[in-house]
Amino acid sequence: MSKESRVFATPLLFVLLTILVGSCLNTDAYAKGRRAAASKKAAGKKAKAGVREAAGRGRAKGNGSARAERIGRNKGRAGRGSRSSRYEAAISDKEARTLARKRGKLTRAERQSLSSYRSARGRRARSVYLARLRVVRARDEALRNSAAGNILKDNSTGEDLEIRQAAVEALEGRSGAVVVMDPSNGRIYAVVNQNMALGSPVKPCSTVKLIVGLGALHEGVFDPNQDVQISSRASMNLTDALARSNNQVFQVLGRMLGYDRVVNYAENFGFGEKTGANYPNESDGFLPEKGEQETGHMSSHGDGFGVTAIQLATFTSAIANGGYLYVPHAPRTPEEATNFEPVLKRKIEMSSEDRLRLLAGMIGAVNFGTGKLAYNPLGQVAGKTGTCTGNRDKLGLFTSFSSVDNPKLVVTVITTGSTEAGKRAAAIAGRIYTAISPRFFRERNVVPASAGTELNR
Repeated sequence: MSKESRVFATPLLFVLLTILVGSCLNTDAYAKGRRAAASKKAAGKKAKAGVREAAGRGRAKGNGSARAERIGRNKGRAGRGSRSSRYEAAISDKEARTLARKRGKLTRAERQSLSSYRSARGRRARSVYLARLRVVRARDEALRNSAAGNILKDNSTGEDLEIRQAAVEALEGRSGAVVVMDPSNGRIYAVVNQNMALGSPVKPCSTVKLIVGLGALHEGVFDPNQDVQISSRASMNLTDALARSNNQVFQVLGRMLGYDRVVNYAENFGFGEKTGANYPNESDGFLPEKGEQETGHMSSHGDGFGVTAIQLATFTSAIANGGYLYVPHAPRTPEEATNFEPVLKRKIEMSSEDRLRLLAGMIGAVNFGTGKLAYNPLGQVAGKTGTCTGNRDKLGLFTSFSSVDNPKLVVTVITTGSTEAGKRAAAIAGRIYTAISPRFFRERNVVPASAGTELNR
């Protein structure tokens, strides 16, 4: 490099070095300045928060609310702890009621405490609900499994396997029993879940109204052409009372009959004794003990009664055929099926007029009342629902026959579980009628004129 170049480059390098050193010093100073400013700002916020906290404590003490300060401290500790500690720190029910009734504006701490209490109470209530729901679901599952196991053990020899399959499918895995029989001679087509249908008496619920209705008609304790007065402002006729399952009407009729006559009619209709069906382990069922049941409630809900599905189906067959109580029987051999011989147990007390009046209410139940889900277009179904709670579980009952002018089928359904009801049992019967009616009814039947006249009252 020439001398002239060195002379020119030396000052230039000095200038560049000066600029570089100055830049580094400025950057370090700038960073230190930012850190100092941030520290000063944080200190300012902390100081302001302290002032606000002190002011808040001052206002709380000024208002005489020592409880609010204590609640605030508890809430702070609860917020730092586990969920269980938050529950423990929550205010008591008494304190929550006091805050809820307090006049004037609540302090912020009080509002937060009350909100926390309500949230905790909601969580506890939901926890209890979910625990109970799990128990109910487990119970329902156990009932369904028991029913499924019992159905597998049924003796289907001599039964109509097509009808039996229709009944099993209609149950759809529910815990229940089904009886399908011929009302004209007592022949059994199918008994599904025979252990329950014959050996497990249940409360009849509102199906007991058929017993009370027939008894009241036969005894003449009321004028069937007039409404039954159930209060100073309300009344209802027998047709609507059966169709809509009105409890008050049958409580009135039951008290008119009295305990002895209600029980005597129940015995006459086949309750409290075996039907004589050729299945094992049939139960007698049971009747109310005198003095233990209030006659009115006994007549509307079936308190004190224990009936089986086979008893209810046999009684319904007697209503369908005009009063003949047959011994239900399944033909066990082809020869017996070909030459089936009905066995009459007795003729029950039922006039044709009383029967038609009862039929009007049973037809109404299916056409516009509680059993609408059993409706079948091929044959007019007449039936009666029942809904109540048994010893532990809810019960759903529906007993019926089709068709009213030429009865060929009786279908009785009893189900049990947490959500069962008469309308659900009627729906099961409806599915059975849909499946098997084409085999028995080729064209739609017409409601008898007498029954139709009663329905239009």
